Amino acid sequence: MKLSRSFTGDLLSTWLELILWKGYNEEDNTWEPEENLDCPDLIAAYESRFELAPATEEADKAKRKNVQEDGRPRGFDRGLEADKIVGATDASGELMFLMMWKNCREADLVPANQANARCPDVVIRYYEDKKQWCGGKQCVIELD
Repeated sequence: MKLSRSFTGDLLSTWLELILWKGYNEEDNTWEPEENLDCPDLIAAYESRFELAPATEEADKAKRKNVQEDGRPRGFDRGLEADKIVGATDASGELMFLMMWKNCREADLVPANQANARCPDVVIRYYEDKKQWCGGKQCVIELD
């Protein structure tokens, strides 16, 4: 049996696990709520692949300090036209898009609310081009 995970999309809902049954065709795979499964070792092995090492406060401050000390205009303050969004993060607690600009090779992190207001077509194109909304590449753990 193999395991993969997807979120149902409802924030109040639960995770669904994709069960890939050994010896069966792909169309026999099933999505199951975690509470229906009796394989805690397999689930723990899957979850351990996504654990991050705790970041030190000093390293985190150093990263923020470099951006803050720059003093150059960032984002839409540069007066450039948005070309495309190449990524997104909410690491700062606010959704930010990594924006590429027309006729410029440097990208900036832009608050999503600014991008939504100033270039909604670029934001829509970013979401339409996403192949998966949860996690990007599908991760599968195989249990012998």
